Amino acid sequence: MNFRDMDIGISYKSKGDNTIADAFIIPMLKRSVEYKRSVGFFSSSVINTISEGIVGLAKNNGKVKLIASPKLNEEDIEAINLGYEQRKRIIENRFSGDFSSEIDKLDDKKLQMLAELIISGILDIKIAVTDDNGIYHDKLGLLKDEDGNRIAFYGSPNSSYSGYKSNYEKIRIAKSWIPGFDEIVEEENEEFDELWDNRNEFVQVYEFRETARRKILEVIEKHKEQKSSQTITLRDYQMEAITAWEKNNYHGFFVMATGTGKTWTAIYSAKKLVEKKPVLMVVCAPYKHLIKQWAEDVERAFPDAKLVLVSSENPSWETQISDEIVRSKYDDESQLIILSTIASFTTERFNNIVSKYKGEKLLIVDEAHRFTVRPQNYDYMLGLSATPFSGTSAEKGRDLMNYFGGEVFSLPIEEALERKFLVPYYYHPIFVYSSEEEERRFNTCSRMILSCFRNGKCINQDLLVKTLRNRLRIISMAEQKAEKIHDIINTIRESDHVVVYCGDGHLFDADTGEEVRHIKEVKRILSEHEYKASQFTAKENMKERMELVDSFNKGEISALAAIRCLDEGINIPSIKSALILSSNDDYREFVQRRGRILRTYPGKKDATIYDVIVLPSSECSQWAKIELRRYLEYARLSLNWDDGLEEELNRYLEQYNLSLEDVDVFDYEDMEATEDE
Repeated sequence: MNFRDMDIGISYKSKGDNTIADAFIIPMLKRSVEYKRSVGFFSSSVINTISEGIVGLAKNNGKVKLIASPKLNEEDIEAINLGYEQRKRIIENRFSGDFSSEIDKLDDKKLQMLAELIISGILDIKIAVTDDNGIYHDKLGLLKDEDGNRIAFYGSPNSSYSGYKSNYEKIRIAKSWIPGFDEIVEEENEEFDELWDNRNEFVQVYEFRETARRKILEVIEKHKEQKSSQTITLRDYQMEAITAWEKNNYHGFFVMATGTGKTWTAIYSAKKLVEKKPVLMVVCAPYKHLIKQWAEDVERAFPDAKLVLVSSENPSWETQISDEIVRSKYDDESQLIILSTIASFTTERFNNIVSKYKGEKLLIVDEAHRFTVRPQNYDYMLGLSATPFSGTSAEKGRDLMNYFGGEVFSLPIEEALERKFLVPYYYHPIFVYSSEEEERRFNTCSRMILSCFRNGKCINQDLLVKTLRNRLRIISMAEQKAEKIHDIINTIRESDHVVVYCGDGHLFDADTGEEVRHIKEVKRILSEHEYKASQFTAKENMKERMELVDSFNKGEISALAAIRCLDEGINIPSIKSALILSSNDDYREFVQRRGRILRTYPGKKDATIYDVIVLPSSECSQWAKIELRRYLEYARLSLNWDDGLEEELNRYLEQYNLSLEDVDVFDYEDMEATEDE
């Protein structure tokens, strides 16, 4: 297929998403044999955004020619007037510094790919400055397919992550086979070639490919040194957990508060076993971004192992596992580690492949309270969860832990806070009030919930689950939350590293007459309050989620709006504060959220939870019970519990004729979120 066979628009826009890269750049690169790009500046983070397209171009034996400009300061400009050689050295040094800084942000695989592109001659980079020492600021792209068809695109995006993904950007397209546009394409191509060959009278161009190659290899070596020096030092309690698991014949369950390092405890438990006998390791977690995080940590602990990630984002996982199982028959030293979402783990395809391995197998399950399908063909087992129990699901929690071999270690959050394994926190409830209509709908749902039971037994499970969720959504999407959202956000004292948990419903936009997702509206309002905001939902793919986490930790994004994807396993230790807009009675959910917020991080002394509590009229005590349960759980361990929170809670309990026991015991089991495949 050449360019003429493709449906190519006349322009492309991106509005804080990846439209330009996904809809145009990546598909075009896959069909190209030549890519010429001139930009005002270059950020190698663009490799993360269009790497799929660059790989496609490389398979076509294509070439990439990039012209970029350095960021010169006044001292640079003054110095380069001293002479040509001095000018060349300063310009190259300035660009080299920026280049090294940018590529240092790449993960090892992308860095290696960039090195291979340059070493193999696929990618060539040159530096351009104007004769008066200004910045060369043209933004042009040219693509050619194997049949000689060309496309020129020009417009706002730079070759950077934000240029393709974060900003509002637009490019215009000119096609060489369209009469009237062929001259534009030819003119732009000739101008690029003039620049590349240093024949433009207004611009000086300098070679950089060899320097780029050297800088990339230096950064690769730096990463290797950093990895070798980043030894994991386990705490005493982690060693205690490992020993207990080992003594229990490599079976058992770790109940560890979120943020206390259960992942590394599990990884080093596995190392203990692997050091003594060869086993196939299988790691399960609910979400794709969790297995990606596990993979990064496992790779550090098992640098010579073969890792295979099993999810819908890796269509080749069956072949990869089969190949490694065959290889293991002839290589006693080979170590295969499979990391799978729970959804993929439970498929017949997965079990058929893994059953071909005839040796012993180890199963590790993270967030194991979501693990409902429990095979019996694993020789060694380790379950992990901060919340195996939830209200009346205590029996299910015990059954779960017995499946793995029983609880062998426990570290509750109270102990983790006392021993400073988590940072202390402040709790600030923010009160809004329900409307009569909302209470009416809530009470209707409550009556429907009661109708699902007869003689103490549930007779309509589907209706029960649906109605429980609908009732909670009424609280979560209470109108006063939207009406007072600006006042609520103004309550937040922190200007960066803020997470906002949103409801999963929609709001009515009076200006457009249409409904808009709650998370989208919250993101917009955060931007109005001068936060650089992004959203984190199940719709973002694994690569996008990890990029968002990295940008948030670095402070490039100051606020994340999320729904449920940040509740389990995702590691964002830099969170300073969280605003909870979504009310929920799910004990696991708000315990997991607290653990996300309290992870330790350099320079982080404490954290803050802002919780929007929706209070009903005094006649609606069931509603009040749902909200005050969360109040109690968050407030009781906070730094400011003795500063009036306890007295305030007691006043509300009295107002609704509730006791402390009423808000400390759950009436029904929590509902499970949908897993990622």
